[in-house]
This record gives sequence, structure tokens and C-alpha cells, in this order.
Amino acid sequence: MLGIVQIGSDALLARAAVPASLPRMLPPRLGRAIYRAIDRVAPAPFVARELGREALRHGDLASAERYAVTLPAGGARDALFASIERTRGDEALAIEYELAGIDLPRLLARIDTLEAKHPRAAYTLAARVRARLATTTTHPDALANILWRCGTIATSAVYHGHRPELWNPRARRAFLAAARMAPYDNNYALGVAAYYYRMHENARAQRWYRRVISINPSSANGWSGLGSIALRAGDLAAARRFLATARRYDPNAGSVRILARRIAAQARP
Repeated sequence: MLGIVQIGSDALLARAAVPASLPRMLPPRLGRAIYRAIDRVAPAPFVARELGREALRHGDLASAERYAVTLPAGGARDALFASIERTRGDEALAIEYELAGIDLPRLLARIDTLEAKHPRAAYTLAARVRARLATTTTHPDALANILWRCGTIATSAVYHGHRPELWNPRARRAFLAAARMAPYDNNYALGVAAYYYRMHENARAQRWYRRVISINPSSANGWSGLGSIALRAGDLAAARRFLATARRYDPNAGSVRILARRIAAQARP
């Protein structure tokens, strides 16, 4: 039985196999026939899931849905229903299924797509993902990450011309919440530091940039952040020292190049 299942799996997923491999030579219809036979004799969730996916790939939404309803409640069922609804063009319902199943890769991909042109919609979805994750205790790293993403999206909204008095507080709360959840994550501390620098709260920005380099002494972004604050305070010599340190760790970092240009502009007679 296991051998038959393996042959069926190899045939059904042949498109993903390495070229010239044995699975690649098997006709997909063989896999479908074997899985349908198994489904008739000994139904199993993994069989229904793969048959549903295969039906969806061939545009047979009715068959995909028939297989989906046989799956037990959980992530696999929600993911298949989400794919069915997205194929139908119902993006809103697809997202509801992905939220129910906490399908983070697809939700984050959707957020990334939205952020470029619709930061408010991206933030709304990110906030819903954050709320969904907060109801569980199984994704603490993901919760910290989505908080940080809420901060970056709120910042993006400001850059897109949306009301700063509304979006800046959201960014601050999100960045701080992420940094508190994961106090040893360099990126989250950097998010807080960059926020305070953007808001011209220099003393707080300096403290957070120092936290960045205490977490990761080789952070070029942390050292160049300290250099930017020094330059803002008019201390050109200190800014150059920080820039030299940042360059040792990553001379190609965007923050390093920006600081170098600013120092050159200020030093120009």
C-alpha cells in the first residue's frame, strides 16, 4: 500500500520533480487515478487535500470544493478553501480563510503586495493578522514580526502623504511593542531607533541606536545611526568616527552611504 501511495504521490507532484528524474517521467493522470482509488477505498485527509489541489490546478472548482469539505477543520482545509475563493475572484473571503488557518506566508505576501500602493489596506490586514496571532500562544515570533510590520506600514503611510498625526503614533506603538516582545532582536530595536530619529527625538534615538549595537556590535545601521545623530548635533568629527566604524562592518549598507553623502555635503567648503 505504501508503495502505491508513493508512486501516486510521485506522479501527482511530477511537475515539481527534478528534470530527468523518475517522478518527472510519470504521467500526472496516473497519480490522479491512484489517489482517486485510495479515496474510494480508504479515504484520508492527505489524499483529499492533494486531489482538491489537483482539481483546482485544472480549474475544476466544484470538485476542489467537494474534496475540501471532507477535510477535518484546520489549516489544510482553510488553505484549500482560500485557494478556491481566490480562484473565484473573492479575495476578501480568501483572506478570511487564511486568517482562520493562520496561513502566514500567504497573508504576509498579500500585505507586501498591498503596501506599495495601498498602505492603509495593508495596515488593516496586518492589524487583523496581529489580532489573530494574539489569540494563540503558538506564534510568539510571528506576533513580534507582524507588530514590526505594522510599524513599517504606518511609516510608509506617512511617506505616502497620509495624516502623520494619525499614523506616527501607530508606528511608535507597533515598533515599541515588537521590541518589548523580542528585546534581543536587532531589527526591532532598529525600528524604534529609526522612528525616533525621523521624529527628531534625538536623545531617545541615540539610546535606541546604542541598544542596537549592544545587541549586535557589528550593526552598520546602528553605528551609522549614531553618526547621523552626531551630524545632526553638529559634531562632524564624531560623525566621521561612527561612519568609519560602520564602514568596517558593511560599507555597502544604505544607511552608511547616506551618512557618507551627508558628511561630504556638510564638510564641503
